[in-house]
Parts: sequence; C-alpha cells; structure tokens
Amino acid sequence: MKWLLSIFLLTSFLGSAQESWEQTADSLVDIAKAQLGVPYKWATSNPGKSFDCSGFTAHVYGSLDITKCRSSKGYANIGEKIKLSEVRKGDCLLFAGTTPGSKTVGHVGIVVENNEDGIRFIHCSSSKRHFGVVITDYEASGYPKRFLQARRLFK
Repeated sequence: MKWLLSIFLLTSFLGSAQESWEQTADSLVDIAKAQLGVPYKWATSNPGKSFDCSGFTAHVYGSLDITKCRSSKGYANIGEKIKLSEVRKGDCLLFAGTTPGSKTVGHVGIVVENNEDGIRFIHCSSSKRHFGVVITDYEASGYPKRFLQARRLFK
C-alpha cells in the first residue's frame, strides 16, 4: 500500500512540475510577444518604447522573477547549458556579435517554439531588415553561423 501511495505522489509531483514549467514558458512567451514591434535602441530597457537585446531579455525574464542579466555576455554564466537540439520554449539562445569570426557573446534571444518546423526565437534585433523585437526562424536566418550556446534558466 505504501508503494502505491509513493508512486501516486511521485507522478503527481512530476505532472505538476511539467505543468508549472509549461505555464511559466507560456507566460514568458506572452510577455515577450506583447513587445513585438518595439524598436531597438542600444543600452535601453524601456518596455513599450525601446530595447537592446539584453534589455528585452532581462525585461521578459525579470517579469517572472527569473534570474536575468543586463548584458548578453552575462547569460553565458547563469542557468544550465543545454544542447541546441534540447531547447524548448523559454530557453535562452546566445549568439556571437556581428563581427566576423567572433566567439564572444554579443546577442541573446528567447525560444518561442521548437517543433518539427524548427526553432523560432524572439529577440530585439538591430538589423536594418528586422529591426526591433521580432520572431525569427532560426534555420532560415544567419543565426546558425553565429550560435554559441543555449541556456535553460528555469525548470
């Protein structure tokens, strides 16, 4: 009888942990999407007005009291490093800056989805073609060449 109770409690806990993770991820994506179209401005984090990439990311994670950084480089030192193939909604993607050959983190974004169609992420871009807070199809962009690592900041 005790083992049945143990199994029940364990499955209840695991089920609620999964539900909790999904709720957090859904909330993160909703908060991020609410800023779509907000323009890029270096060194800012002004919701609804302007962001740089790390300011945007800090706003989104900070809205749910998830550990955040104010510089894109800082994200390489928090959370858990994961494989790109393992990313899920809410995970953080780190990219080199735009200097050719650079291996230093210079850009950050948040995964919106990872499914059979690929990875899509939301970020604040300084690109003239995709300026401001946008959702980007990872594989159809130049970001695979700049990818450095992925981080999971919450479970």
